Amino acid sequence: MCPQFISDNLCRSKMLKKTVWAVGGGKGGTGKSFVCSSLALELAAREGDVMVIDADLGGPNQHTFLAVREAKTDLADFVQKKVSDLAGTAVATPYPGLKLIKGTENLLFIANLNHYKKMKMIRQIKALDVRRVILDIGTGSSFNSLDFFLVANPGILVVTPEPTSIENTYYFLKSCIVRLLKLYMDYYRIQDVVKQIARQMEDSSQSIYSFFNTIISEDKNNALLLYRAIKKFRPCLIMNKARDDKDLILGQSIAEVVRKYLIVDLDFLGIVPFDDRVHWCLKKFEPFLIKFPDAPASHAIKGITEKLIARDAQV
Repeated sequence: MCPQFISDNLCRSKMLKKTVWAVGGGKGGTGKSFVCSSLALELAAREGDVMVIDADLGGPNQHTFLAVREAKTDLADFVQKKVSDLAGTAVATPYPGLKLIKGTENLLFIANLNHYKKMKMIRQIKALDVRRVILDIGTGSSFNSLDFFLVANPGILVVTPEPTSIENTYYFLKSCIVRLLKLYMDYYRIQDVVKQIARQMEDSSQSIYSFFNTIISEDKNNALLLYRAIKKFRPCLIMNKARDDKDLILGQSIAEVVRKYLIVDLDFLGIVPFDDRVHWCLKKFEPFLIKFPDAPASHAIKGITEKLIARDAQV
């Protein structure tokens, strides 16, 4: 990984005059694209100057959630150099203050998104002349998904109250931490013994807590450096498709487990109640937040948006 990636993360609070949010999940079907589009719509209504980037490689659907029926350009045009800069692929949405960079289902695009092109894309995301950028990233633990999540501040995980979703979210976060640790170790050229311990952690069930205990016994200075890097990583969590108050408690419990075993301050933003009209709106090409602004799910999105705006103000 290019040192610039680490440099960007080391000083991102100074760099980001704009804010970059990334919405992801460890498992498909959690409703991350719905949450992403809803946050974008609410943010655009409040402040305007919002750009959504559908970086869910191979499975983009933000254009459907945002009622964009036609888009002459998409991410593939940028990667394949048909468009010189990322901003040139943006298209208008029907909603004031909100633009979209559409994803692509072009398999050639996915194959061609190598390290160099990914880093170029990340740099151009940061250079976009907009106040707010929201990324809809893919599920799973590919380097592309991890790096897009890590470059944001914050990365927002969407989970549902199902064991498989919770488990995959936990392992996604652990993969992010392992990825972040490796980037720092490469950048600072930390000795081989630390890297060896990191490899063992990746291949086993060893917790991040155990990893740091082992590192402290080997090298306290490097342990402190890596610990500070992890504490700068402050993702958020949204419990989607919640059925009752037990799911609120479940979300809080997930955050506590993550703090205990992964040493990460996971900010639980709250729940979004289940509403079967979300699927109906998707078929009708009408955003749920626009069609049902007074629904409990819409009120939840608005409250979460307020928390994220307040969080940005503290960075």
